[in-house]
Amino acid sequence: MSALLTACGGGSDGDALTISAKAGSAEASPRAALTAGGETFQVLVPAYFYPSTGSDWERLAQSARAMPSVRITAILNPGNGPGRKVDKQYVRAIAEFTQAGGKVIGYVSTRYGRGNPSLAKVRTHIDNYLAFYGRENISGFFIDEMSDKTARLGFYREVYDYIKGLDSRLLVVGNPGTLPAAGYATVADTLVTFEGQASAYADFNPQPSHNWVYDYDKVKQAMLVHDAVGCPTMQASLSTAASERNHTGWVYVTDLHYDYANNVGDPWANLPSYWEKLLGTVDSINKGQALPSC
Repeated sequence: MSALLTACGGGSDGDALTISAKAGSAEASPRAALTAGGETFQVLVPAYFYPSTGSDWERLAQSARAMPSVRITAILNPGNGPGRKVDKQYVRAIAEFTQAGGKVIGYVSTRYGRGNPSLAKVRTHIDNYLAFYGRENISGFFIDEMSDKTARLGFYREVYDYIKGLDSRLLVVGNPGTLPAAGYATVADTLVTFEGQASAYADFNPQPSHNWVYDYDKVKQAMLVHDAVGCPTMQASLSTAASERNHTGWVYVTDLHYDYANNVGDPWANLPSYWEKLLGTVDSINKGQALPSC
């Protein structure tokens, strides 16, 4: 089953901090302002496709084996959550991917912390992922449809505390899809602070109202960019993420389309056509090298 990652608006002010924005401007070269040396990026994949023979799950495992220098984490989503029972196809795909060096986190919908699902249902989904697919294979959880408002912060603190209470090593990735109130940095290890089209990401800027992001390492922020048509556009989006202004450590870029106005398309239905080029670009940025040609 494919599910669309949902973004919402809003956010709150943070403490003042001046960071140069030139490198992350829409006009920046895709080869400009890349962090030299050290790991700049790891890849977060919304793997919302079924693991049939020849599927992109096999491609993920092949990539993890072929390029061990790039860390890849796949978001598992059997049925807008763990589903009602173990799926042997997912068991096989997860085992192949994790044995190749990848990591898997389970998708959990929270509907912005209000209404359904209740906290009890969220906990049940978390428990079922671990029961169905094993703690040895599930490295954490992707908390989708996360609110960005301070009023809902208590709900997400309970979710975070529940996960960490099961195992403090479990990763919590929250997805408000936008820059949230500063307190959300304390209820997730990583936050997806941008989800949307590449054209909009070119102008993404935490300053001045969300300067709290600079108080944390860049792994605190993730971006999920779609409608990045062509390899040069993909590289430009990664360059923007690597800038001092954007300060982002988790990335994913795809050429698949989604039209927000008409709710048409699914950007997470497959890996992008330039998947291998994306990994090569990430690897080059992490090593401080020139980007591969498109």
